[in-house]
Amino acid sequence: MEKVSRDKRENNINYQPEMHVRDVNSREIFKNDLLTSQFLRNYTNIPLLSNVMPEDIEDVSQKYQAFLGVEYEADTIKKVYIRSTDGTIEKEVYVLSLIEHKSEIDYDVAMQLFRYMSVIWQDYKATQNKKHKGVSASADFRYPLIIPIVYYEGKKEWTAGLHLKDRIDFSEEMIEYIPDFTYQVVSLNKYTNEELSKKHDEMSLVMLINKIQSSEDTKEFQKVSETMVDSIYVNAPDEIKEIYKKILWSLLMKMKVPSENARELMGGIGGRGMGYLFENMEEIDIGAQKRNTAREKQRAEAERQRADEEKQRADEEKQRADEEKQRADEEKQRADEEKQRADEEKQLKIEAEERANALEEEVQRLRKLLKSQEQK
Repeated sequence: MEKVSRDKRENNINYQPEMHVRDVNSREIFKNDLLTSQFLRNYTNIPLLSNVMPEDIEDVSQKYQAFLGVEYEADTIKKVYIRSTDGTIEKEVYVLSLIEHKSEIDYDVAMQLFRYMSVIWQDYKATQNKKHKGVSASADFRYPLIIPIVYYEGKKEWTAGLHLKDRIDFSEEMIEYIPDFTYQVVSLNKYTNEELSKKHDEMSLVMLINKIQSSEDTKEFQKVSETMVDSIYVNAPDEIKEIYKKILWSLLMKMKVPSENARELMGGIGGRGMGYLFENMEEIDIGAQKRNTAREKQRAEAERQRADEEKQRADEEKQRADEEKQRADEEKQRADEEKQRADEEKQLKIEAEERANALEEEVQRLRKLLKSQEQK
């Protein structure tokens, strides 16, 4: 593929990274009604949603986050209008989407969904009672259907229980007393690149890009039809092109591509389309690998330096311990020598006392002998 000229690329380098988040929140994707409708139609396998169009979707997330708090800002709540064959609205249902980017699975998702559902139903009841006083107490009053979905981008298998009862104690023995529902997991990595390519819609390109989480994923992405990807990008509405740019910028930042190179690449995409990404993907991947290798080498060198310092400290501690032992041995030797001298002096004193006693006894004997001689 012929490279675009430097001048042409420079004319298109107007992508300002500071105007885009470094890590795209998936709620940005699900804010878009076209992407949401494609997701519900083509990726959830729920017959009731098989004909949903963008105009059938109303985002009501902000209304319920006022009840639930900032920790739920990444999640979306959609009111979806189900139409009859003549286009008239028959029912409205709620689709509750939780976004899980993390590789670690949140095992409390079912309870989090249940909290959402309770708030939605309580609000629905209050709204209907304002319209028709006491209507919720009537026999034919029904709460709206809520379809809970988890969009999961992690590589690990989803192992959290799919039922609320899985989080409740005594769920087997007392099951008739436990509220329950199941939720659907749409796992990004359950789809192959080939399967996503066959979908050939704007959402499929979002998912193809979001699947890139490693060097191996980069190589797999390069096998995807460049013509297909470029076709989706070129024909996408401007607001979805902006979402693609944000996703790509986030990807480049995660791959540790320098901002200058990333900005140039984004400008190239603006001028040439997604084909420019394919032209440079291998170079980007190699650059990322080199940076990863350099970081690993730097970490290894730092670890080696820390190990050397630890060894030096250990050697110094051992030397100090040896010196302390030597001093202790010398002190003991001096103490032993002092004791030996004291013992020798004691022995000499005993011997001197014994000689003095013996001499005294000899003097007494001689005196007795002399006295005896004098008496004779």
